[in-house]
Amino acid sequence: MKTNNKTLTLITIFFITFISMLQLIIPDRTFSEEENRMLQKKPSFSLGKLISGEFTSEYENYIGDQFPFREFWVSTKSACELILQKKDNNNVYFGKESYLLQKPSNPDTGLFDKNILAINQFAQAVSPIPVYFLLAPNSVHVLTDKLPPFATAIDASMIMEKTNNRVSPIVRLIDVCKPLTEHKQEYIYYKTDHHWTTTGAYYAYKEAGKAMGFATLDTNDFTIEQVSDNFYGTLYSKSGQHFVSPDSIHLFKPKTEVKYKVEYVDKGIITRNMYESKYLQKKDQYSIFLDGNHSLIKITTKAETDRKLLVIKDSYANSFIPFLINNFAEIHLMDMRYYNADVLQYVEQNEFSDILFLYNTITFSEDKSLNKIVLY
Repeated sequence: MKTNNKTLTLITIFFITFISMLQLIIPDRTFSEEENRMLQKKPSFSLGKLISGEFTSEYENYIGDQFPFREFWVSTKSACELILQKKDNNNVYFGKESYLLQKPSNPDTGLFDKNILAINQFAQAVSPIPVYFLLAPNSVHVLTDKLPPFATAIDASMIMEKTNNRVSPIVRLIDVCKPLTEHKQEYIYYKTDHHWTTTGAYYAYKEAGKAMGFATLDTNDFTIEQVSDNFYGTLYSKSGQHFVSPDSIHLFKPKTEVKYKVEYVDKGIITRNMYESKYLQKKDQYSIFLDGNHSLIKITTKAETDRKLLVIKDSYANSFIPFLINNFAEIHLMDMRYYNADVLQYVEQNEFSDILFLYNTITFSEDKSLNKIVLY
């Protein structure tokens, strides 16, 4: 018995030593293509960060993100979870009908309230420009019937009620929970990715039109084109659950479409297309919509209107924006995770007629960059 314990101890020491050496030798990665996200960099040390616990938290995330052969270990853990009939892995629920659903982390109610406050203060600062807020529910909040047994479910209507109670009366809330819930039996969320599908974005666009006062197109006004049937999204990679079928991606192209150009300001690139088909040959196929995330994008159209829209957004907006081409002369997209200039000054310089905040509920509850809209 003692010999077995000694052997196990030696194996454990060897494994820890081997992994530690690999972590020193293998260069840190900045981006995970599998999970489509930036990875934690090695945190800088300060006494203040140590006392507050921020350094410890960042270092734990750093070790987890930079762990050697991370994808292999995640897949192995997921297979074990399935064998043991667990309902989730790595904060992803194994849902019914092969749905993978993003499991919300413990909500930071303080950060949620701070982000609402930032929007309220911003709306006051830019008044009388109308400010709209579209908070898109994630699949876990709408497709509650797809959740595994005993999984915690927070209904989308509860989130909207909480948001409505905190949003200033001068911020016009666009509630898309009802139309999405009404169409929950349709393909409105990807099964392997955390985004809504183009169909889900279409129903949000219809609701936005009612609130913002622009005419919307019916489905028969579009040519709907399937461009992929082999899309595996972020939840597929994060969960390690590799026994599900891929998603498909569809583009809604208006049969009568105005001309436009898209300027990726951060890259100095101008194009005539909002769909970058090169991503269909890559892991991150969702980036076919507006080339993924950028700090600032400017779209100029030939639409017969003088309305100019600023959208402060996360990636849910990327598949939503193409629906607006016929309704605005200019659409500016700003992602506060990457944009660091003075937002209020940008608003003043561009004379917008409308401003829209578009976030999904989970990102909005976790985003620490939104306060930059009122810092200057």
